[in-house]
Amino acid sequence: PQGLVITAWAFARRGQPASALFDAIAAEATPRLGEYKPQELANTAWAFASSGHAAPALFDALSNEATPRLAEFKPQELCNLAWAFATADHPSPILFDAMAARATILIGELFTAQGLANTAWAFAAVGRPAPALFDRIAAEATPRMDEFKPQEL
Repeated sequence: PQGLVITAWAFARRGQPASALFDAIAAEATPRLGEYKPQELANTAWAFASSGHAAPALFDALSNEATPRLAEFKPQELCNLAWAFATADHPSPILFDAMAARATILIGELFTAQGLANTAWAFAAVGRPAPALFDRIAAEATPRMDEFKPQEL
């Protein structure tokens, strides 16, 4: 799966349109997501969201695979997954509820200022209420304001 992820990531990073390639990657990746590590799941979602390539079946499959495995995700992977699903306008309520629960636990550990901002943005963008998560983000962000870039405030 790493080759598929790297290819999608590279094309998304370059902003290179390749609709047929993204369709082929989605078709190949979807049935194999169980083989993916958490970083590969998050990077796949990021690549498709960043490229603007719609792949609702892939995002459904990513949600189904990631949700029960969120305990394996590092904070950055969790932030990237939330950002990607929001950017792709794929609100997956079950995934967002599970991400809220997991992020609420992890917030104090390794979340960067950007991670806090992106996570809050993702939940707001999809309109998913997560009061405990937002309370935790507020408590963590308040003493760390000097770490935030202007666009993250």
